[in-house]
Amino acid sequence: MNYYGKVLAGFIVLDLYLNMGIAKSSQFWLQVLLVLLFFPLLKGILILTKAKEFKNIGISFHPKWFKNMVLGFAIGFSFWLIKYALQYLLHGFDIIGIKPFPQLLLPLFMIMLTFLVGSILNDMIVRGYVFGHLKGKIPMKWVFLISLVIYALDDAWNEGFSLGNTLFSLVLGLSVTYAIYKTGSIWADTGIHWGLNVCYGIFNGTLGSSGGGILLIKDHSATFMTESISYIIPLFMFLFIFLMRNKFEKAG
Repeated sequence: MNYYGKVLAGFIVLDLYLNMGIAKSSQFWLQVLLVLLFFPLLKGILILTKAKEFKNIGISFHPKWFKNMVLGFAIGFSFWLIKYALQYLLHGFDIIGIKPFPQLLLPLFMIMLTFLVGSILNDMIVRGYVFGHLKGKIPMKWVFLISLVIYALDDAWNEGFSLGNTLFSLVLGLSVTYAIYKTGSIWADTGIHWGLNVCYGIFNGTLGSSGGGILLIKDHSATFMTESISYIIPLFMFLFIFLMRNKFEKAG
């Protein structure tokens, strides 16, 4: 098997492990075990593909990694909060209450934790793994495009496949893909991804949950304007990140 065959095979194994194994497990402690086993699996695949070290796929704790993640989180959370605020003002949904304080602590903890883990693992596979194996082998514009398209298609695991969902993921993917392209590590990308997911979780709960989020909301029928917000806000977020690109620190 040649280099690209090994890289593709490794990607398929990791993606199936995440989306058919970790994400589909209904037991918390089994999920924890599967997450822990993900890292030796990834290490073995990196040895097979000659990437060898985690740092070669953007998983490096460089001096400014935490700053990048916090800044990314603030951007992702803020823009998704703006998205929900605009949809609320356009009568896309009503807020009918908030969970009592004792009842919101565990859901909030689970939203923060599960979306952090999910964001990191997805970013490692879809962007870190792809950039780490293809950069220097093909022009970076093609690495960027390949990672972006993979992200859009891979998101079908969560939202199902449709042209609308794919277009949304392509638009959203511009920001997270540009973040790793600019910094050379996953942390700014993960921060953005985690921040917007946490904001989503506050309104909707974790993926697959039936209990809703921290806020109790009642959805209304979607209109052209409320649907358009879902595409416009990610585009503005990408523009903002592009303008703020020098605030992120590059990996050493």
